[in-house]
Amino acid sequence: MRRAGNGWRDVLIDPIPAVSSAGEVVLLSPELAGVTAPGYQDFRAGNVLERSIGAMLTDAHRLRYVDEFLTGLDNCEATCEFFGFCRGAQAGNRFFENGCFDSTETNHCRVSKQALLIALSDTVRKEQAA
Repeated sequence: MRRAGNGWRDVLIDPIPAVSSAGEVVLLSPELAGVTAPGYQDFRAGNVLERSIGAMLTDAHRLRYVDEFLTGLDNCEATCEFFGFCRGAQAGNRFFENGCFDSTETNHCRVSKQALLIALSDTVRKEQAA
């Protein structure tokens, strides 16, 4: 999915820029807006009063939380049989459930994606066996 050094434009996900009333921009998950997390520079990608959103997106892969999220997506793709359906879960869920973005599984994914596919698969198997 991603190769080191290729930056952001090779990634096929929507960065979902969210802009606060003060012009602060966060990426990947609007739920991160206003959250204090010094280790992630409070998820600040920039401010629209200082830089264009396009410029922020060009440099987004340099943000620690974006890079961790991309690593998490790579890890999910490599290890999870459900990746083709869920595409790696939501950034906000990763952070709020696991405290980081490079984790591979969230409760949100287990109950809203994986359980759905397992139930559907079980139903199809039962119907085919009948």
